[in-house]
Amino acid sequence: MKAKKIGIFIYAGIAFLIIFLGAVFYKFRPEETVIEFAMFNGSNWGVAVKESYSVIDSAIEKFEKEHKGIKIKYESGIPKEDYSEWMAKRVLKDEMPDVFMVLDDDFENYINLGLIEKLDGYVEEDKNFDINKYYSEIANSGVFERHRYALPYEAMPTLMFVNRTLLENLHLNIPENDYTFEDFYKVCRMVTLDRDLDGNPDYFGIYRYDWINAALSNGVTLFTEDGKNSYFNQESLADAIRFVKNLDDLNGNQNVTKEEFDSGKVAFSQMSLAEYRTYKSYPYKIKKYTGFAWDCIPMPAGKTGNNVSMVDSLNVAISAKSKNKKLAWEFLKTLSYDIQIQQKLYNDMPVASVLKEVMESRESENIFKENEDIIDSKLICQILENGSAKPRFSGYEEAIALADSKISNLNQGDDIENTLRILQRQMSKYLLQERGKE
Repeated sequence: MKAKKIGIFIYAGIAFLIIFLGAVFYKFRPEETVIEFAMFNGSNWGVAVKESYSVIDSAIEKFEKEHKGIKIKYESGIPKEDYSEWMAKRVLKDEMPDVFMVLDDDFENYINLGLIEKLDGYVEEDKNFDINKYYSEIANSGVFERHRYALPYEAMPTLMFVNRTLLENLHLNIPENDYTFEDFYKVCRMVTLDRDLDGNPDYFGIYRYDWINAALSNGVTLFTEDGKNSYFNQESLADAIRFVKNLDDLNGNQNVTKEEFDSGKVAFSQMSLAEYRTYKSYPYKIKKYTGFAWDCIPMPAGKTGNNVSMVDSLNVAISAKSKNKKLAWEFLKTLSYDIQIQQKLYNDMPVASVLKEVMESRESENIFKENEDIIDSKLICQILENGSAKPRFSGYEEAIALADSKISNLNQGDDIENTLRILQRQMSKYLLQERGKE
């Protein structure tokens, strides 16, 4: 009986010790490390997307599996139009997320405020990272004043889409990939027809082709990378504007509409990859573009340029005040540099990958083939490789709006060169006053 009581006390003591040690371990257990990520809902490119979090969630799942005890959290449901304000509130509270998407308009401001971590050291010291894996223009979009502050997450090329059916019906050939301004004008002129003989064209050469892309493919650089200087007073820009005005004049006094393009009455249209991939997917393809076949080519080249167009990107950065910068860098790489995640991004979203290896993969080549689409993945690679990156200095959109307000109002016969001389003075004044540049 006595031995039995002793045994009970021993078991009770052991049980108490286990509970006590468990409580101590729970109290002093290593805390879970949390990396906060900030993003906005939907697309950066003005198109409708479903499940905009799916790729991010896959990246988080992969990262957390590879980094035990690390959790990534983010706040969902922030619209793009509210994202800058949401981030501004976090800045005021000194609660910047560790890793975050950066809108173009905020990029330089964040840098000037010291909110973004410089990535130069990470890029140079990380033996498992090679910046040359990216398309150079896209990679350089995260560079400001010779320092790297962000890595690209999504790429967005602009292409020229062709109504192949309309050209075939008119016994016209689709231009080759090295076609020129002159070649393009000739085709547009032959397409522009007045079939109902009412004195106005009802078939048109081009819908939505702007002077900015014409300037790029004529070798024009409008601003320095830092936005301190502009170069509007140059003959190559005048030639590009004149070319666009000549195309517009083919239509007489008519404004070519989107509805006319959708109905198959227009031969060419400038369009982003996001627009094409969105509107060719269900349910949009049931309602749109079903009456004609498409093709895709680069932009026409001017006499002083090449067949290039603007390529844009959505970038991601690290907070300069993050307490877990090494982990933040690893998560940034998962988003931007991981082959599996970037391949899923290209497969599932209406964007292009920022990595050459993904865009050149066999899986990527089959994406459009499986959907009976007309885009050659190799052509997209070519456009990304040779494209011109969109400027990211603060005030770029306002500067372009100022230029567009002057250039778009030009009529045939106006003195383009004189207009550009005046615009150059106005732009210099704008950059001095609005950006505080000397």
